[in-house]
Order: sequence, then C-alpha cells, then structure tokens
Amino acid sequence: MDALTAALALVIAQASIALVMTGAHLAARRERSTRYWAMASILIVIGVLVMIAGGGRQPLLLLVGNGCLVFGAIAQFWGLQVFYKRTGGRLGWVIGAGFCTLFALLLLTDAPKFARIMLLSSTLLLVLGLSVRVLLAGLQSRRTFGSLLTLGGIGLLVLNNIARIAAVLVQDPELLPMSQSAMRISVMYLVPLGGIFLYATGLLLLYFERLVDEKHQLATHDELTGLLNRRAIVAAGEREVALAIRNRQPLTVAYLDIDFFKRINDAFGHEAGDLVLVDVARLLRRTCRSVDLVGRHGGEEFCLVFPGVGPDGAICLGERLIAAVRGYRFRDRYPVTMSMGVASLSESVGERPWADLIHRADTALYRAKQTGRDRFCIAANEIESSGSDPASA
Repeated sequence: MDALTAALALVIAQASIALVMTGAHLAARRERSTRYWAMASILIVIGVLVMIAGGGRQPLLLLVGNGCLVFGAIAQFWGLQVFYKRTGGRLGWVIGAGFCTLFALLLLTDAPKFARIMLLSSTLLLVLGLSVRVLLAGLQSRRTFGSLLTLGGIGLLVLNNIARIAAVLVQDPELLPMSQSAMRISVMYLVPLGGIFLYATGLLLLYFERLVDEKHQLATHDELTGLLNRRAIVAAGEREVALAIRNRQPLTVAYLDIDFFKRINDAFGHEAGDLVLVDVARLLRRTCRSVDLVGRHGGEEFCLVFPGVGPDGAICLGERLIAAVRGYRFRDRYPVTMSMGVASLSESVGERPWADLIHRADTALYRAKQTGRDRFCIAANEIESSGSDPASA
C-alpha cells in the first residue's frame, strides 16, 4: 500500500465517522457533547483532505490543514469536558491559537518540515493528554466499556505522535517525509486510522451508554424525588423478601404517608407540594442505610424496605424516621409530619409474603393516622408502639 492509498483510506474512514457523529448530533440536538464530536470529525476530514490536495506545497493550505487537525482534537477534548460536566475554560482556544501562530511563524521563516512535524505532534500530545485527564476523572465514578475503548484509542494516537517525534529526533530514513516505506505509511496513516476509529467508536459508546442509563433511570426511578418508583420498589422488595426467607434473615417493611398533604397543596399550590415531597425524600434517604430500599409508592406515600431488621429493631427504626421528618420545616416555617406503619417478616410466611407485609404495614399506617398522626405503629402480633407511647393493634 502506498502513501496516497493509505491517506485515502484514512479520509474515507474519518468521513464515515463524521457522518455517524453528525447523525448522532441531529438525533439529539440538545446534547452538546455530540455537537463537539461531530464538529471534530468534520474538522479532521477537512484537515486530511487539505493535506492530500496540496498541503505539502502551499503554505496556506499547510496552515489550514494542520490547524483543522489540531482544532479537531480540541473539539473532541471539549466534547469530553461537556460529557463529564467539567468546566470548559479557554484552554482549548489558547492551545489552538498558539499552535496556529507558531506554525505560521515556521512557514514564514521557511523552517524545515521536521520542525512543523514536531510542533504538530507535540500539540496533539498536549490535547490528547488533557482528554486523558478528563476521561480518567470520569472513570473514577463509573468504568464502562465505552470509556475503556476511548482510552485505548487515545493511547494509540499518543503512541503514534510519540513515534513521529522520535523519528524526527533520530532522523530515521524509513520515517522521513520523503520515504514510501511500510514503516512510514503505518506511522503516518494506518496507526492513526486505528486510533481515530477506536476513539470515535468509544465516544459514541459513551453517549449510548448514557442513554441506556437514563432510560433505565426513568424506568425504575420516580422523576420528581429520584427514589425508586412503585414498580421498582415492589420488584426489589419481592427480591429482598425472597432472599430473607431463603437465608432465614429478618426483614422489615415501612409504609409512610405525609400528614395532611392535601392541605399543603391547597394552601401553597402543587409546586410547593412537590418541593415538600422532594425534601421528605431527601430526609428519608439520609436517615436510611445504604442497603435499605427507599421508594415512592404513589402520591405522598413512601415504601421502605430494611434488610436485616427484625421486630426488635423496628421501634428504633420508627422513632428515627418519624423524628427526622418531624424536625423538618417547609420554607423554614411550616412543620411537616408523617405517619408510618411497620411490619416485619414473621416465621409463619404465607403464600404471598410481600403482599402480606405491605397489607400489614398499610393496616398499621391506618391505625397510626386514626390515633393522632405524627407517629408510627407496629403491625399486629409484633412489638407495638405509637410515637413514644405504646399502642395495641
């Protein structure tokens, strides 16, 4: 394969990537990261085409072609910053402007081609290093196949630019610009082709992995409070109950309801009611353990599942949760309270253990409301309590 064929292969592959990236952006115009990545692919295509069309002979085309390559890499870096919600700043513009200025000076002073190669490769290494930094920061929170693939693509491009710099420094005849050796074609075109392909594919996978995560989040979590929705809390609760029965471990379910919630909506409006739901959900999450399941069962009702907690721990559990909500003040002025029913897994398990638990907890919740609200009740045949005073079933 000669250099021209390899260069055309690089252009075709990059043009295909640009089309896919543009399609991803058009499918989700609000996603700024795909906009940057589509822009990056287009700039790289333009840069390579300009270089093939005569960039080696025309100084202006040289500047445009190399500038497009650098700003393409910078646009990929910007896209990663947006994707991982990191501040952009002006660093990319400074790098791009600095490169174009220095490259123009090299052209004006008729500097040798080796100097331009050194400048281009060094600048690309800097931008790729910044991209790796953003990517590694994102990997600390969640490691996915897309992020690892992106990192691998960047790694190939880094090695490629290091090889170019080394070739210039040692003046290897097989890697010099006028050489048509297989080594030079690999370093100049084939390795970048693989790196660019892996990099772009990794970026697309990052985007689609996020779409899948968001879809799963919407399917399993309440949009307002961020808690598990009714379907998810029921499914997770049934799994925990089955696991507790199989391992003969204790488990407790709590059913909670905000007292006089309709009055809040009537007095302050439904937006205020939504704020109360969000604040109460945050309090419940903060009070519960990381292994506990917290869900919004519907309206102002919440369902909580406590693995490893039996009847003896239910009293402390009820006191802690009721006290946490009791200390809350909506808009720092208006008190909000909750009533709660608690039921623990018993030795005599019926055919529908989850449904039975929820029914018993719901019955205990009704009793808590009937006996004054702002309290908890334990289901029948268990240790029973209501607020700080004992109560019978």
